[in-house]
This record gives sequence, C-alpha cells and structure tokens, in this order.
Amino acid sequence: MFLTYYAKLIKQVDKSLKALMKDQIDSVKNNSFLQFFYGKIEDFLFSGGKRIRPIMMITAFSAVNPDKSKDEAIKTSLSLELIHNASLIHDDIMDNANTRRGKQAFHKVFYDFAEKKHNHSNLDYANYGESMGILGGDYAYNLAYKAIHNDGFPPAVILRAAQEFNAGFLDIVQGVIYESELMGRKNVSEAEYVEMIRGKTAALFEKSARLGAILAEGSETQIDSLGNFALNVGIAFQLVDDIIGTFGDAKKTGKPVDSDIKEGKKTILVIKALENANEEQKLSLSRTLGNRDATATEVEEVRDIMKLTGALQYAQNKAEELYQLSQSYLENTDSSLNQPYKDYLLSIAKMGVYREK
Repeated sequence: MFLTYYAKLIKQVDKSLKALMKDQIDSVKNNSFLQFFYGKIEDFLFSGGKRIRPIMMITAFSAVNPDKSKDEAIKTSLSLELIHNASLIHDDIMDNANTRRGKQAFHKVFYDFAEKKHNHSNLDYANYGESMGILGGDYAYNLAYKAIHNDGFPPAVILRAAQEFNAGFLDIVQGVIYESELMGRKNVSEAEYVEMIRGKTAALFEKSARLGAILAEGSETQIDSLGNFALNVGIAFQLVDDIIGTFGDAKKTGKPVDSDIKEGKKTILVIKALENANEEQKLSLSRTLGNRDATATEVEEVRDIMKLTGALQYAQNKAEELYQLSQSYLENTDSSLNQPYKDYLLSIAKMGVYREK
C-alpha cells in the first residue's frame, strides 16, 4: 500500500518538475547555450534520488487536511527538491567530487564540455566547470524560490511558507559553513557534529513537514509535532548517510565509499572512533583521515578501527534511537492527524533510516 502511494507521488512530482523545466527551457529558446545549460540542470534533477523531501511535505499536508487536493502542494513541493539538488551541486564542488548518483558531478560535465568545445583557447577548464557548477546551484535555488511562491494558496499562507523556507535555507548554509570549519579541526565533539547536521541535513526534513502543515493551514501543535518528527528523522538520515558513505556499496551509492575518509570528514564514525581508540589506533587514524593519497589498505584499516572501537555500532544504535524518538512525536501528539497519512509518514521515515548499504 505504502509503496504504491510513494510510487504514485514520485510520478506526480516528476511530472510537475518536468513541466517546470520545460517552461524554463522554452523561455530561452533564442539562446542555444542557455537551453543547453538548463537541459543539463534537468538531467541532474532526474539523475536519481528518492524525492523524499517533497513527498514528506505532501504527506504532511494530507495528514493535516486529507480532503484537500494535493495538486498545488505538489507544485510547491518542488521547492524542496530544487534546493536539495542545488546544495548537492555546490557540495560536489566543495568536496572536489567526480561523481554523483553514479554519474558525472554537474561541474565535471562542464569541465568536459569546456575541454571539447574550447580546446583551442587557454581557458582554465577546471575553473570553468566550477564556475558553471556555482551558477547551476544558484539557478536551482532561484527556481526553488519560484516554486515556493505558489499563488494557488492564500497570500498569508504563501508568506508564512516563504518565511519558513528562507529559514530552512539559512539553516542549510550555516550547517555547511560549520561543517567546513569542523573539517579543519583535529577534535570535534558529538554535540558539535549534531549541531552541524541539524542545519546541513535535518533542517530541510523539518521544513518539509512544517511546510506541508502550514500549506494545509494546520494548527501550531500540528506544525510543531510534524516538524519535530521530521527533524529527528533528518538527523537519523544523516547518521545512516555517514555509515553508507564509509561502509556502503559504491555500485549502489554511485559515489566512492572512501571519499569521506580521504577528505577527513568529521562524521559520527570518525568522532566516536577517535574518542574510543587506543594510541596505536589513533596514530593510524591520524595518518589516513584527510589523506587524499591514502591506500586502499589504509582506508580498510580505518574501517576496521571504526568497528573495533564500537563507532559503527554506536552510529547504528543512535540512528535507531532517533527513529524511535521521531515516532513518539507523531504518536504522542494531541493534535488530530489523519491516521493513514500518519502511517505513510512513519513509512517514509523508516525508508530513509533503514536504507540498504
């Protein structure tokens, strides 16, 4: 039942996203390069992803007001998918990533384009690709703002939704800024890590659910309950991302599973491993973490240390704990939420937290 519901919503979200991009491409029909550029944005948007954030928003909308048509909520939900993808484009530049979802990272597409198209010039291909990536992310952010200002809702509702969306955007930016600072530090606490992912990842989950409730004109209790539910789901989601980013299957994730280690990302696995490691293990971790030239053997040694120190088990347990906490916000709330859609929200959370590596 849930999988049928989810698959149907993905089709509806994708159809609406296709229509939005067609309008954008048609609007620059007299400029072949802009058409090409917008087409590459569209390719990136449809290169993969589970649409979990827009579907979270639409489901929260229906949980508050199940009798209201989803059509306008679907259009507005594109704002969440667009801002998420915008952040991914920029993240890949910051991480110097070559791939995303098993395909070329957006900025790498334009590196190759420049190399083929402008090979007669002294153009810096890497700079060109990164510049186009920055602009591509900015363009997707702009489309997100366009989607949030949906005149299918009352003006006061749109205003509040836009304010909520802006707050979420700021949370994301602050989270990424903080993450960049933490990467340069030797020691990071779990509390600092949680503060970082609360902004970088969990805020958009929280805003997805809150926006759905706001657009459905829910009560403050409903808005807060759904927001707290999704915030904890988002934190758990990132913990699982950390695990998959180090212990996952590259063929499934579409990204190399040694990159977090080689970049020295302060994941929950790294934090707990350093906290529990003996002196010999700490030396091994310090030698490999952040070393882009680390060998496969050295990377595997770090994975072993994460297991031996209990870091992996701790991350798994923490994700489970947060999932259970998220459930309590829906189950214990005094607000009236539609039960079938509440069940769907819990299924969305479960799908995000219990992903295959």
